[in-house]
Amino acid sequence: MKPRVLVITPTLGDSPWLDATVDSVRGQTAMIRHVVTCPAARVVALRRRFPEVEFVADAGKEGGIYGALNAGLRAGPANWDWFTYINDDDRLLPGLSRMLEQHDEQGSGAAVIYGDVDLIDANGAVISQITTERSPHWIPALLQSGISPLMQQGTLFRREVVERLDGFDLRYRLCADLDFWLRAYVGGARFQYHPLRVAQFRLRGGQLSSATARTEQEQAEIVQRHLPRPEPAWRRRIGPPRYRLMNLPRYVRRIRTRGLRTSYELLRNEPAQS
Repeated sequence: MKPRVLVITPTLGDSPWLDATVDSVRGQTAMIRHVVTCPAARVVALRRRFPEVEFVADAGKEGGIYGALNAGLRAGPANWDWFTYINDDDRLLPGLSRMLEQHDEQGSGAAVIYGDVDLIDANGAVISQITTERSPHWIPALLQSGISPLMQQGTLFRREVVERLDGFDLRYRLCADLDFWLRAYVGGARFQYHPLRVAQFRLRGGQLSSATARTEQEQAEIVQRHLPRPEPAWRRRIGPPRYRLMNLPRYVRRIRTRGLRTSYELLRNEPAQS
């Protein structure tokens, strides 16, 4: 029997890209249970609009995105083997289903699998691929150097890992996804990278991730909390240049499409450096 994937999408119901998001989940060849969490007052209207999707009332404004995800995990379907979530302006790619098939064929036993994520603009044009660490062994050194080397979009977590983590930590308004997968990592879950395009992250004005000062603050707190012991100095020295060299083609494409800007400058929609 094919493994079953639970995909949760938190939404307020007014995203102009929600149809594209739902279509991207519907187009997967894997066995998908798609749950959309939204304000209780929007459930009936959205259910009429997307009859094939399951709807769950979110945790209200105070719960934010991560409270909505927790609501979906608590009230969603019981029969699933893997979990991921996708925002209401992002898209899953066919590579997500292929990644799961490839993982099953290899029989590696990894509990968290991830692939490549496109960075796209508001119109859906690809800017570049987001930089990613292919070897999970380097993750601690990169995080302690201020580099977050893994995107949540398109990352699949086995059910036993999700149940052990017991949801997203709501003290973090912007980076609870980093806290989620880092808790899995330090808890001993085996991570595995697959060289497949699995999802797309949309860059647009007004998104929460553009609040980069708070993002950096939360990231630093999460890393210190879960990785209090510094990695060896040689790994922290080698890790960042190795990571940048490995991702050089992605940096080059981003510069060609958006100019010389850092990831945070892109999120803030700042102009290219002269």
